[in-house]
Amino acid sequence: MKILHIISSRGWGGAENAAVYLAKKQIEKGHKAFFFIHHLNKKMIFLLGSAGVPYFSILDPERKNVFAVKKIINICKTENIDIIHTHLGTGNYLGVLAGNFLKIPVCSTINIFSGYPYYAMADRLLFDSLAVKDYFIEYLSGDEYKRYAPGYIERIINKIFKLKYRAADIKEIVNKIEIIYERIDEAKFIDYDIDRDMCVNNGTNNCVNGENENLCKFKNFFNIGITGRVTEQKGQVYFVKAAELLLKSGLKSLSDKSLMFHIVGNGDDEKMLKNMVNKMDIANNFKFWGYQSDVRRFVSMFDIAVSCSLNEPFGINNIEYMFMKKPCIATNTGGIPEVYGDTNIIIPPKDPVKLKEAIEKYIKNPDIMKREALRGFERANRLFKADISVNRIIGIYEDMYAKHM
Repeated sequence: MKILHIISSRGWGGAENAAVYLAKKQIEKGHKAFFFIHHLNKKMIFLLGSAGVPYFSILDPERKNVFAVKKIINICKTENIDIIHTHLGTGNYLGVLAGNFLKIPVCSTINIFSGYPYYAMADRLLFDSLAVKDYFIEYLSGDEYKRYAPGYIERIINKIFKLKYRAADIKEIVNKIEIIYERIDEAKFIDYDIDRDMCVNNGTNNCVNGENENLCKFKNFFNIGITGRVTEQKGQVYFVKAAELLLKSGLKSLSDKSLMFHIVGNGDDEKMLKNMVNKMDIANNFKFWGYQSDVRRFVSMFDIAVSCSLNEPFGINNIEYMFMKKPCIATNTGGIPEVYGDTNIIIPPKDPVKLKEAIEKYIKNPDIMKREALRGFERANRLFKADISVNRIIGIYEDMYAKHM
């Protein structure tokens, strides 16, 4: 089969990562995959090019961009596309327009808590967690969705591409739904060895290059870290507050190592958090690493991995932690409890005291840390291996294609 993935974002996160890896696996399994992307998404252009995945781009593929839809239609005709797979809201609208015009089946991956009426017009809906599915079922059952009416320009665009908008019945929508967990290349995370990758493992903590010297020296600390975009939604502010409580309590690890806290990622809250750390007088025990293209070397360094999100549909960083056998502390919001199940420590969001207590519990109980890290790894191995979701998605493609023949 030939699949066209449409993702209109110009940034990089879990949705983009999962889509690119899905396409690579589809190609490995004998299918052809293409991408339609934002002209300014440099990282996606680089990764697709490196992986040999063909892509087409356009500047500002927004919902009202008629030229974007026309280009998608031309791609589908030229490449004889069998399935359109959309990612995120704008991509969904563009894909639904093109698919309806050409009578090509459309499936949409939904991994955000945001109501959008055109999702219901795709042939199949792939939710990345039960939490996201439940959110959309509530939205699509409510008055906001039922009363939605396309605006003037939207009506014109719909008419050009022969799309007649209608609110679907909830029973019809439920029959389209699948739960498909997001995926990573878990082989790159399982048994990753920071010493093999960067350091000379000879007991001296020497490094093979100057850039990584700072990482090697952190072997002398007990390291607690968090990865991801540095934004209000990711909750790093509560990580900083918990760090202050722990550091001012004087707690050390059982091996008498001082605590060191790490934030890997960048975003709107980074400057504010750095100011907080300075005002709290804990900067000597805090490290901000900014954006990193490869988080494995940092997660490998962590003794405890943390996820503080206020509302997370799934959170790919969580399965990265699990596949790297890290004891985790995460918030019980969105799809996160579904990811961890009964493993590791789950706490309420926005609660630095509970986070402090959870970190203390792990530090004082190394056996519990080891047990929960192993249980998390076993759960990830059982539920979140990439081939599980890739094979299910390919099966859905095959079913959609057969029904449209």
